[in-house]
Parts: sequence; C-alpha cells; structure tokens
Amino acid sequence: MAELLIIIGVSGFIISTLGLMHEAGSRGHSALFFLLPLASLGQVQQHWEEYRWWALGRVASLLTAAVGVALFLATGQSPLEQAPRQNLAGQAGQVLRGDNMATSTAFVTSEEAALLVVEGQGKALSGRLHGKKFRYDRVALIDGVLTVSQGKGFLPELEVRVLLGWDPEAITERRSMLVNPSDEGAPVVHLSWKPEGQDYPETRIFSGGYRLELALAPLDTDQLSGSMVLVMPDSFKSYLVGDFTAYSNHLRYRNGNVDLHFDHDDTLAYVAEEYLATQFPEGMLESVQAEHVQLRRAEATGQVMSQVVLTSGAVEQRHVRLEKSEVGWAVVPGSMETRVITPPREGSATLRSPVFEKSPSEQVQALPPVEKTFPELVAYMDRKVLLETRSGRELEGVLRRVSGDRLWLVMNVGSGNVERSVSAEELKSLTLSNGQRVDLVSEGDGNGEAEVVYDNEPRVEQPSQQVSKAEEPVEEISAKLKELRALVGKSVTITASGVTTRTGILQAVTEDHLTLSVAMGAGNIEYFYDMNSIQKVEAAR
Repeated sequence: MAELLIIIGVSGFIISTLGLMHEAGSRGHSALFFLLPLASLGQVQQHWEEYRWWALGRVASLLTAAVGVALFLATGQSPLEQAPRQNLAGQAGQVLRGDNMATSTAFVTSEEAALLVVEGQGKALSGRLHGKKFRYDRVALIDGVLTVSQGKGFLPELEVRVLLGWDPEAITERRSMLVNPSDEGAPVVHLSWKPEGQDYPETRIFSGGYRLELALAPLDTDQLSGSMVLVMPDSFKSYLVGDFTAYSNHLRYRNGNVDLHFDHDDTLAYVAEEYLATQFPEGMLESVQAEHVQLRRAEATGQVMSQVVLTSGAVEQRHVRLEKSEVGWAVVPGSMETRVITPPREGSATLRSPVFEKSPSEQVQALPPVEKTFPELVAYMDRKVLLETRSGRELEGVLRRVSGDRLWLVMNVGSGNVERSVSAEELKSLTLSNGQRVDLVSEGDGNGEAEVVYDNEPRVEQPSQQVSKAEEPVEEISAKLKELRALVGKSVTITASGVTTRTGILQAVTEDHLTLSVAMGAGNIEYFYDMNSIQKVEAAR
C-alpha cells in the first residue's frame, strides 16, 4: 500500500507540474518558475483562475507521496528498496523476490520480538508468516534444506526453507547454529506464501538481515528433534519459535503412523522394507535397503528393488511388486523375486527358500507317481502345479479352486494374473512343484486302497474342504439342463431379462444358476445368472 501511494504521488506531481508549465507558456508567462516549489507561488496567486486546478493537483500529489513515505518510516524500511519490487506481486504463478543482503528491520532486534520468542519457547513450533498465523504440519531436512510448512496439499499454504547444507545422516549428536542480523555468509532463507485467489505461491529470498537460533539432535530412524527461533526482516514481522520433529524422508504420517495412501517413492520403499523384514527368522537379517523404486501413479502399481544383507554374509537382491488398494500401498503376494549376489560364508546358517535354486547334490530323487480322482485334487489347492491336458498342452500356475467337474488355475501373464479353468474331461495329469506326478483317474477305477502322497515341501495347512456333487438321477435332469451342461467349457452367448447380453466361457451349470466367465483386460470376470431369468443360451461362433 505504501509503495502504491508513493508511485501515485510522484506521478501526480510530475503531471501537474507539466500542466502548470504548459498553461504558463500558452499565456506568455515564464514556465521556469514552476520547476521550483515556492518560486511560482506569487504567479499562481495572481493568476489563480487559470492555474488553480493544476496547482491543487500538485498539492494533492505531494500529500499522497508524503503519506506513503510515512508508512515506510513507520515499518522501519526504506522505500527505495521496496518500490521497484512491487510490480512483481501482481504477476501470475510463482514469484521470487530477494536481495544479495537484505536490510534488517527494527523488529528483528526489538523488544516485541524478544517477548514473542520467550512466549513460544518450549511449545510446538508456531508463529506468524506474511501476516498469517502459522503452526507447522511438517518439518523435513532433505538434501541439506530444512523445510517448515503448513498445509497438507501438494503446494503448502505457508513455508520457510533454510538452505543449511547439513546431511541428516551426519547428525549423530546435537548440532546448533546461531545467525545474527549483521552476519555475512548466512544461509539463504526462502519465505513462501500463497496469496488469496492464486494457485501458486510467491517467494521472497533473504540472504541476511534475519535472526536464527537452530538446534538439531538425532531422535530415531529418519527423525530428528529440534528447536528454532527465526525472526524475519520483512514488513509483516514474520517469526517462528518452538520445538519440532524433523524427518529426513518424504513419508507422511497420520496419528503417528505412516500414511500408506501417500503416492511417493519413499512410501513404496518403506512398505517393501517392512515386508522383507518379516520374511526372515529372527537374528538372520542384518539390513534391508531399497535401491531402486519405480512408481506408476496412473496404474496404481510400483516395483521396488532392495538389497538384503544377512548375518551369514549373504547379500541378496530382491524385487517385489506393489499395488494400491483401499488400505494403501501393499506388496502383491507371490511377486517376490530373488537374486543371490554374494553366497553365505562357509559353515554359516542358510535359509531355505522356495526361490533358491538347489545344487545337484541337494536335488530330491524323483518321487513315484500317484493316481487321484478329480475331486481329490482339492488337496493340492493353493499349490503351484503344472497341468497336462489330453491335447498335450501344458499350463503352469497356482491351483486356486476345484468345484464340480472343473478346476481353476491362476497363471502369471506379464504384470498381471489370468484365471484359467480346465474341465475334468480335458485334464490328463498334474505335476507338483516337488516333481511328483499325479495322474487323473475316474472314480470307478480306484482299488479302494489309500494312496500315499509324497511331498517334501512345507505347505500351509488348508481347511478341510469337501467336494460334494450329488449325482442326480438321469430321469430327473431336465432337457434344458442336459443341453446347458453339454456347453460347459465352450464359448456361449447368454441373453437374460434385465441384463446386458454377454459372451464368454460357460463355467458351471446347476439347477438354480449358471456361471459365465468373461475376459476382461489381463484377467476375467465371472457372472452368475439365475436360471429363471435366462431367456436364451446359444453357442458362439
């Protein structure tokens, strides 16, 4: 406001003086008298009717400029330093303003500032920035820059950045800094605020003239405890004082816990490190460090490569895939890949993992094949198997479900999973991950003796599941059911009342409903149709 008054006053004084000189020249009077403030007073009085409006305008301009100068003097700043920068404030976008050496104001060393500092000591960091009350939401020391911000958006509402040049990992004991207004070579300070009605902040840069008392001490992993006193040399009497907790990463916290919904490389690295820490017995893990993070925000997926160091001397490189769900970022089960960089020391304890390749001396001898009926395959659910069909095709994946006369296999395709169903008539045999072959036989071919399944792999006990498929008498099966069951496993088009006509693979048919599997992206979606709502089912060409 003060700068604007000075600009208006000086401009008005120049225009009114030129107007008086033009009026005097047109009437044959001397125009040079108007260059001196008091020399033309007698000439204006004699010819008041001709000069009165220009004379009044010059007096009003002088008063306006005097008010602007008085406002500057009241705030203790020089108008010559501030007037050239005022035009930048109205520009759109981010605005940077600064000096090689900012002039300190009376507020920095005033009694008012001292009382405010005493009042805020021992409390959470707070104060006033650019005329607005401030209470910090986050303090971070990253890449040598101490950032104090208010606001949880991508662009904070108020922010102070001090270019310290300190490495947070090098702070192993209490470290402090004291800067006086007259000190040279002080750290550069950025003060940013977001003006009303603008989306981008404005920033003023201070290279000196401020007062700073800063102390930092190690607190926990990626955390520092600190206290700050900062008094700024701006016209708004900005200051900060109080204690805080600073982080040396980009993690966000909610109620003391890491916010797993925040999209950042550090969030994915944190989730991956926490997951890998649970994959080893106690005492075997020495350190886990995320080395490379790939975040794909549009797809809500990511990948983390970490280096794992074990107490046995082994060094491994582990890759995990992550997906974002309702609970935030999480590791995709079964997505971990391992590469051994350094083998364990001789004689040290080793960790047996399914992803390790066994040496020839550790290979288990081939187990004898067994015969099983189709319902008995439920014993191998959630196990990795290799299916062989009667047409000679092989399918590898995890056996997810066995129901009726069909089973479902989850297969890895690219970066996703595809669920594939195989009928009992099509299946010939399956091979377990330990190399044992299981041949499929009809229920009538069994000899009634219990067969032993050889399995040297540890597996999680699954709840006992019963496959109950009541054999329906032929005479009770309607002609409609016979026709539909003949289409199981084939591509069909279903038209039903109240729903869209869909084409897919007919998975199962019961007395009250049927199941249709429709391909969708890299997987498929199952639709259930009530038998009473079906209007037409026909084989697709």
